[in-house]
Amino acid sequence: MPKPRALGADVSFLAAFETVYGTAPDGSGGGVYRQMLMQTHDVSADKPIGEEPLLGQGRSGGVVYYDPETVQGSFPLPLDVEGIGFWLKALLGDPVTSGVGPYTHVWTDGGEVPSLTIEEGHPELVTPKFFRKTGLKLGGFTHEMGRTGLANLQVDNVIAQGEVREAAALDAAPLSYNFTQFQRTKGSIQVDAGQLGNVTGGTAVFSNGLEAVETIRPDALIDGVDDGQTTASGTVVVRLSSDTTLEVPVDNEVPVVMQYGYTRPSSTDEIRFRFPRVFLSKPRRPIEGPGGIEQTFNWLAERDPVLGAKMEVTLINGVDAY
Repeated sequence: MPKPRALGADVSFLAAFETVYGTAPDGSGGGVYRQMLMQTHDVSADKPIGEEPLLGQGRSGGVVYYDPETVQGSFPLPLDVEGIGFWLKALLGDPVTSGVGPYTHVWTDGGEVPSLTIEEGHPELVTPKFFRKTGLKLGGFTHEMGRTGLANLQVDNVIAQGEVREAAALDAAPLSYNFTQFQRTKGSIQVDAGQLGNVTGGTAVFSNGLEAVETIRPDALIDGVDDGQTTASGTVVVRLSSDTTLEVPVDNEVPVVMQYGYTRPSSTDEIRFRFPRVFLSKPRRPIEGPGGIEQTFNWLAERDPVLGAKMEVTLINGVDAY
């Protein structure tokens, strides 16, 4: 039964890669867009207003005006076996794929960031509404490791050229991915190909360095989104112990290979975020009581001359191509 008010539980998300920046692919024939899953969504248009003072009209004088509309935001994604490959392509471009099933998809940073059309649909309303965002690029991600719960990926600095409201969906028969989410209990952090011990947490932050091109034009849209210099950084939290895996590289000021990853039991499904040239900071050792002592090592990734990139992401699953 149609509803008078929208609920988050009823929302639908369709996404497809654009061939022409800012132009939504034609999905009228069906099977062009993908039905995607998100945890929350905060990418929408914002058109601010302001007021300029005007003399000669008394104390109530002034003129209200509109500033250009912006479409920006962020959204958290489930780190799942199949769908995450779509978003990795949106972040890093086309992967190199090999295998005959399972398939191995490998992405590196530094290439051209593709643009997307994403449609946020509210089909259960009495009068359905579909908010179509075009010329959308993903600015980066933040990932946090932990012991409990499910693995997620926070997509940051999302920038789109524009948003329009429509009465019908772009694609009446969208495709979809099978959904199985990686669990944090199957996560690992490795340093120089060895499992890091006494580790209690870790983060990885990647940025495409996107910059909106805000030119003067009558439709008030941005000209596009330029790809900037990529950056990769993070933290590793460990208990103070006799282990020197992280201390020796800091003392010698040499890089290590850092890798965050997940596997699934009784399966070949796997995802790895590998940073082949990482420099670690020397952390403080705060003693906050009689319990264990933790140290937080900050790290920065540098371009590896062999890989030609700062980050390599490997996804192994049953999808033949992205």
